[in-house]
Amino acid sequence: MKKEISQDIVKPTTLKSGHTYVITAPVTVFSKLTVECDVTIFIRNNESGDTVANGIIFDTSSEFIAEEVNFFACDDKNEKINEANNGGLVFNGSIGSDGATGNNYNTLPSNFVAKKIRCNYLGGFGADITVPTIGNSSVAINNSNNDEWNVDSLSVSYSGGDGVEVNVSQIDFHFLSIQVAANNGLNVVNSTITVNKGLKIKGDNAVLVQMATDQNAPANPLCYVKLPAHTKVYLDGNWQTTTPVVEIVSKDLYEATPVYYYRDCTNCGQTYFYPGA
Repeated sequence: MKKEISQDIVKPTTLKSGHTYVITAPVTVFSKLTVECDVTIFIRNNESGDTVANGIIFDTSSEFIAEEVNFFACDDKNEKINEANNGGLVFNGSIGSDGATGNNYNTLPSNFVAKKIRCNYLGGFGADITVPTIGNSSVAINNSNNDEWNVDSLSVSYSGGDGVEVNVSQIDFHFLSIQVAANNGLNVVNSTITVNKGLKIKGDNAVLVQMATDQNAPANPLCYVKLPAHTKVYLDGNWQTTTPVVEIVSKDLYEATPVYYYRDCTNCGQTYFYPGA
């Protein structure tokens, strides 16, 4: 039996082990959402003519507590479907719109904690929507830092838009995997990301990593993806070579070309991706 969720979550709520839940509307979490083990969450795909995107928006100061949780798209009969046409997941932190220090909280911090989040066929619904905080990425992370973001592993497969979008944030992962996104694999705007143990981005026609920032603006933080030594890396797809070019500084990874393939471990030191000229 699948339980449908169409109302905002305004008080502490627990999704119980062994159950499947279906998100049938744009659901905003204003409180604490706890997901027990062995829970599956479906996000119902949007239909033609819809003007709001079905998905989950974690509001500033909200909480998400989980061990391992799986997200899938579903059709209007609540059956799993291998097609992405929904709003995906949006996590909103509270570090302030400039992100300059990573500690400029506007209000109480958000709290996002999980061991593993796996997303399949999320995102893709971006046209004509009237809810600006939810769009076509599988996962969007906004205005968060490591006081708020404690998700060890994030896996995104077959996104209908960008795989993972990170805006004005400073966050870490142990593992980040993005496979076959319709748009960019990883889209980084005015943010820093450290992936400590394993990064995998596999593309199709879209670029693996897109980055944008005005690093000359004093209010903006630096923008980069950092891979420490001994991080496993698997990159397979198109590289961003148009302005801004995504540059690589590394003793391990070779210079990026329009079609890029690398599968190895960083042994010689830190690797950085950053937006060039």
